[in-house]
Amino acid sequence: MIKKLRTNWLAIALALAVILSLFLSSLIWTNPFQYEGARRENIRGNQQYTTQSMGDVYLPTTVVRTDRRGNQTTLYSPEVTLVREMRDSIRSWQFGRVSAVKTNNSDVYLSYLRHRNSLMLSYPNAVPTLIFNETFSQEINSDQVGQINHIVIPLSGPREVYLLSDHHYGIYRLRVNKGSFSKIVQLAKGTKQIPVDHKIVNGQTITTYPREFTLPTFAFQITNQNIETLSSNLISGSRQSNITTTRNGDRTIYTSGNNRRLSYNRVVGTINYRSYASDEYRSTEQLYSYFYNRLVKTGVQLNNIRFDGTSAHDRRFTYRTFIDGFPVFNDDGYGSITMTDKNGAEQCQMSRYSLQVPLPTSQRQEKLPSSTTVFNLLHASPHFKEFKGLRIGYLWKSGGNKKVVKLTPTYFVKYHGNWVDYEEFVK
Repeated sequence: MIKKLRTNWLAIALALAVILSLFLSSLIWTNPFQYEGARRENIRGNQQYTTQSMGDVYLPTTVVRTDRRGNQTTLYSPEVTLVREMRDSIRSWQFGRVSAVKTNNSDVYLSYLRHRNSLMLSYPNAVPTLIFNETFSQEINSDQVGQINHIVIPLSGPREVYLLSDHHYGIYRLRVNKGSFSKIVQLAKGTKQIPVDHKIVNGQTITTYPREFTLPTFAFQITNQNIETLSSNLISGSRQSNITTTRNGDRTIYTSGNNRRLSYNRVVGTINYRSYASDEYRSTEQLYSYFYNRLVKTGVQLNNIRFDGTSAHDRRFTYRTFIDGFPVFNDDGYGSITMTDKNGAEQCQMSRYSLQVPLPTSQRQEKLPSSTTVFNLLHASPHFKEFKGLRIGYLWKSGGNKKVVKLTPTYFVKYHGNWVDYEEFVK
């Protein structure tokens, strides 16, 4: 018997490999992950811990297709990171000169937001042109175009791209000297779509949802970064520091000298770091690269983290987890990182928890009402005049299981600087 095994060991090993392969394939066929795109990114992150480039973190977050009749839909894809794929294609384009088309005219500006037969990539907040250049490997003169909210790519007519700035309704034309639009057109074809419309209300550009629609719910396993490593990364910076640790109720306090202090809430897992060690002034434009470098030094995986906005007055930047182009919100701040640099003081607020492994779900679809319906419901709230914005996102619900999170799509309103589930105001 042993002699036969030795003689036929190769055939036996091959047979076992085939059986194992069939078994694993059956598991994938019968129990696939719903959010395939996140799974692939996560695998790359786990294997290589690849640092996301600054251009990845400052990517636009939404893609809108406007057809020849003027109908608009926002595009998303569970299979690919749509904006990143489009960015990779645009990087090969060669732009020519920049020319101003129009400023200070909201009607003309709105017509470009609704440009027929076009694709539009939008940021959640304006970014300086140097960030656009970094992301798309271009060299647009920042003296000609100060900041950008939207990138409009007409799919017919002259080969050109429009950069739109909500500030003063600036419209700027870029000639495309070299580059093919066919790749981004192809990427847009295999996507899911939600009807949208753009409006300008009280001087602010907003995206509305004229009809009810559905979005999938997700489930993720949560990963928690080692607090000792995280605190050391935040406090130490580029120098080795002596860190003192003390406990105060539910909080652990890490300090380094009199200038650096990190407070960790052990119950909810949130972190508040302050530093008074820097007397270097950084311009607002410099903060984009400075905060990106600080993000990298924390050691937090940035696979799904995107820039989500600034508060110029407070010099505060927010970075947030995005799923399929939709932001993730949580009452305890999970999924977001806020960084501030003001009056020589630096502050970072974040959580040690992040979304890691997508889990199988029943692929349940959540039906959401039109934004008109939501506006009508919110209008009855005594806080209506205090609402400053409305957007679609995912609500992070941990429930009783702290290792698994459920993401449910809903509307969020901006209330006193925070994004709150609209249902909190219509109960």
